[in-house]
Amino acid sequence: MSDWPMFHRDPSRTGFVADELDQPQRVKWLLETGDRIFYASPVVADGLCICGSRDGNLYAVDSLSGKLRWVSRTSDEGDLSVSAAESTVFAGSNRDGCLRALAADDGNAYWTFQTLGPVFASPLEVDDKVLIGSSDGHLYALDRTDGSLLWKHDCDGELRYAATLAGAVVCTGASDGYLHAVELTDGQCRWRFKTQGPLNCSPAVGGEIVYTGSDDHHLYAVELETGKLAWQFRTEGPVRCTPALAGKILAAGSLDGRCYGLDAETGRQLWSYRTNDAVYSSPAIAGKTVVFGSMDGYLYGLELETGRLTWRFEIGCDIISSPAIAGGMVYVGAENGRVYCLGA
Repeated sequence: MSDWPMFHRDPSRTGFVADELDQPQRVKWLLETGDRIFYASPVVADGLCICGSRDGNLYAVDSLSGKLRWVSRTSDEGDLSVSAAESTVFAGSNRDGCLRALAADDGNAYWTFQTLGPVFASPLEVDDKVLIGSSDGHLYALDRTDGSLLWKHDCDGELRYAATLAGAVVCTGASDGYLHAVELTDGQCRWRFKTQGPLNCSPAVGGEIVYTGSDDHHLYAVELETGKLAWQFRTEGPVRCTPALAGKILAAGSLDGRCYGLDAETGRQLWSYRTNDAVYSSPAIAGKTVVFGSMDGYLYGLELETGRLTWRFEIGCDIISSPAIAGGMVYVGAENGRVYCLGA
């Protein structure tokens, strides 16, 4: 079983798992939380599905049965974004501005790091470091064992989405419209790339290219080495989804209600699929299927090569949360406060 231990599955935020996905036929289990789920997305690791809710709690359930394992109160209120690895869960809070390290077996915190602003971003784990962006404008690198500060980088604008690893470089987007590339070792700036709108998504990395969306309605491909533009593609709305990458195909949603399939090398449009409302949910790719949610209340499965609709599953309320795919099942949070596990 391939886990999905962090937002968009891996440090490069590709959102891709090679395992093929059968059409979901039913809800295998669902978890009722105490409030809505907007931007928090589930992760699946070591037999647990973990997701936060605006009720301020972090929930861990058995990923196969949905049986509740523990609940951790981490703030008064707020969507909690998590990552999980090596028996540790890292969770940020957009209410108290903290990053916490929790024991995966019981949810107890063993260190807390305080930033100076709300933390919306999912953490990035790299070897002995954990990196977190904050609305205070800083990207922090911490020692993963004790939470001590190793370095911080001032990005000027708010950092509301997960940072992305590209070899020895960390990339993150900011509310001032800049995509930042900093050195993993010391946080020094390598380059900045300017777009014409706030960056409200995480970048994805494939090979030597960094892909990001912007509120200026564009998707950008930027050269990792130089920070120069490789190509850009215009949609009809802000792009607040992290693109997913499988081979030479990039899949990305837009608030114009469409999911687009692009040639990752050239930016040429291969296909587009229109839903009935805005797409905030970052696509995931399982084998040859693109999976994403829409504000129209449906979860969609599209054929990767053509964009043809192969299935859709009605959730019945807004879906902003991004799906996780593991063991042939789809896990997603919804505005009604439920976490769904869907399977064949």
